[in-house]
Amino acid sequence: MKNWITLLFTLALVTACASPGDPTGAEASKRGRVDSKNTQNIADKKQVYIGDFRVSFILRDKDGTTAKNSMFDRRADKGDYAKSFMSARLTGVSEDVFQQITDQAYEDFRQRLAASGYTVLNRSGLEASKAWNKVSKEESPNPPYAKAFDNSTSSKLMKGVLGVGNVDTITFAPSSMEMVKASSAMMFPYQYGVASEEVGKPLVSAHYTVHFAWFGGESDVTMNYLTNEREMSAETTMGQGIQVIPGAAVVFTLDQGGTFSKSGYVSLKDPVVVAGAYGVNEDTTSGATKAVNALSSTLGFFSGKSTSSKEISVKATPAYYKQGVLRALSEANGRLLKELP
Repeated sequence: MKNWITLLFTLALVTACASPGDPTGAEASKRGRVDSKNTQNIADKKQVYIGDFRVSFILRDKDGTTAKNSMFDRRADKGDYAKSFMSARLTGVSEDVFQQITDQAYEDFRQRLAASGYTVLNRSGLEASKAWNKVSKEESPNPPYAKAFDNSTSSKLMKGVLGVGNVDTITFAPSSMEMVKASSAMMFPYQYGVASEEVGKPLVSAHYTVHFAWFGGESDVTMNYLTNEREMSAETTMGQGIQVIPGAAVVFTLDQGGTFSKSGYVSLKDPVVVAGAYGVNEDTTSGATKAVNALSSTLGFFSGKSTSSKEISVKATPAYYKQGVLRALSEANGRLLKELP
């Protein structure tokens, strides 16, 4: 039996839905759902400290599509497959632009918190706390900008949150704040809760992750029973589109935690999507990758197994990227804070 393998890659500059399943997240964004816990516990606590604010920017991501034979097809080799992978990398955005975005998003957060009836206390009171000074901090940005594309320094935090190892991120705190050292599950150290009890005020924190693209894919297996030929096709699609991904949260810490903790949170269940291109896509597939693709294609005809990869750089126009991200972060701030009493 012959296997014809088709591996396709599609780049989309518009963020309308290009394939089934809402790959852009646009439909999910319209739902605007959030999740929350214990928000009632902050209803009578209108004076708060902002303990931590951070924005993680995804710089590189990878996705793929696989076509394989059905396990119920007795005539097919169950080990045959066609796989297409696409890696996308954000370029053209300077450290200063990322910092400006974070600072402006933080100011928007402060203003919205105040508009909701909360008084943001001067951090000097928090910084006078012995417990707060014992809270572990880390440098911002993390990792340093110059090392942000080095796989060995990829954010362990994002690998934990997203459940994958091919995502590179860089995380910023506002220029006026230190960044608390968090675990891979975005858990703060024990002393953070102790500090909240010591100052007698809630510590409010917020964390957001911004993606620069969306991925989609389609796969198909067809059989010509007259010629006994089977064709497998796998197509991976990537398009520009800014989104604050689900899991972004505003957390209020009231105590040291535990089973009966009164602390709570509001988090995004759906992404916040800002549609529209903000730059240009450039094919930056390396010569080595192209050689591997060619070899895999040749061997695939005989083995029934083939894999192909494509590497894309999204070269952003900084002003457009900044505008889109700030719009998404402001919307995320609004969705989360409106759930607080």
